[in-house]
Amino acid sequence: MKYFIAFLITISSLSVFSQKVWTFDEFKQEFINSNDTVYIINFWATWCGPCIKELPAFEANYKNFKNKPVKFYFLSLDFGEDAWQKANAYLDKKGYSFNSHITTDNKANEWIPRVDKSWSGSIPATVIYKGSKKYFHEGMLNEEELKKQIQLMFN
Repeated sequence: MKYFIAFLITISSLSVFSQKVWTFDEFKQEFINSNDTVYIINFWATWCGPCIKELPAFEANYKNFKNKPVKFYFLSLDFGEDAWQKANAYLDKKGYSFNSHITTDNKANEWIPRVDKSWSGSIPATVIYKGSKKYFHEGMLNEEELKKQIQLMFN
């Protein structure tokens, strides 16, 4: 759990609409715990059909919770020299308003159990976190299920 918390703290401090290359240790060092904010972290890639298919559900909820203490973060698992440009270009082309980040950590597979012990490493995968509450989902989320899980964090 401490690695997951560190991960969320780090990405919470990143600026919206920016994209940066991060390692897990950088996330861990910069993350500041907040019990009043819901953090949604989605692991995705431009080559992942289910990931692309669920992005509109995240966009809709991003807009629905815009004035609430909810922060959305997308960690692209695209790889290669053009990973940064590929992920950014895709999001820009589709007009998504949320932020995306890239990891080039050569130990990215070590993130899997740090994020959630039940995670097989498949994407899409989403973690929703608020204080000591945590929800993990491997696979696609639809708009209503995502909204429900976010709302449950406020109860």
